[in-house]
Amino acid sequence: MKQIVIEIDDEAFEPFMGMLRLCPAVKVVGTSDDADSCSSRDRCVAMAIAELQQNDVIRYASDYTFIMLLVNQGMIDKKLFYTTPLDFIAYLNQIGVNDIPGKSRIYLMLGLTCGKYPEWTFSDNPGAGETTRRNNVARQFLSAYFRNKRTIAEGLAEKK
Repeated sequence: MKQIVIEIDDEAFEPFMGMLRLCPAVKVVGTSDDADSCSSRDRCVAMAIAELQQNDVIRYASDYTFIMLLVNQGMIDKKLFYTTPLDFIAYLNQIGVNDIPGKSRIYLMLGLTCGKYPEWTFSDNPGAGETTRRNNVARQFLSAYFRNKRTIAEGLAEKK
């Protein structure tokens, strides 16, 4: 099943909805008067990052690396992947994340991080406390992301 977001002029809305009624396999799951260019996944990512920023979980620019790695390892969406930190930074800009890091900090931490979450190891040999903190950035991001996803899904279900 696929979901799409489209933008329709007000005068074209009713004719378009009439066309949709001709196709029983298509179901409208929600409408909005606000132009919403972000998908629910993107909103969940932005909200989760904002929560981590607000709670001082993200302490260093390099902490965004762990979010990029989670995304690239398919932890939130198997189709989402960023080849370079520049692509990831562009995505963060697109979804409205504030205080975005520069590419050099992410490149550096990518080179220091080995393995797959939650068994990441770090070649800079941080102490046990820093290793735990880095893994906790990822854990708390996933927790916030899925909590936001549930909240958005419940909100859509209530609108029906």
